[in-house]
Amino acid sequence: MLEIDESDILTGSPRSKFFDTLFNANKNLVAEVLENNIERYAAIEHILREHFADDAENLIQEALYNNQSAVEEGKNDLFIKMVGEVLSMHE
Repeated sequence: MLEIDESDILTGSPRSKFFDTLFNANKNLVAEVLENNIERYAAIEHILREHFADDAENLIQEALYNNQSAVEEGKNDLFIKMVGEVLSMHE
């Protein structure tokens, strides 16, 4: 069972909380959340390639380079979202 110390919830980065949860939660729950998110990622890539063909990879790399703070914020949001998904499934 995943133990949660409420005082610990507010410390650490979203990334560190994600990996703490990933390594300590039920493997089946984590696998389900990761698989759902990878499926969404694959769908988004498919949409990009369908609409932008050969430019999709260039657009991704350009966004990573030109929008680093927005990408970092988006990563943190995803880490938080996935931790929430694992924890809510664990209840």
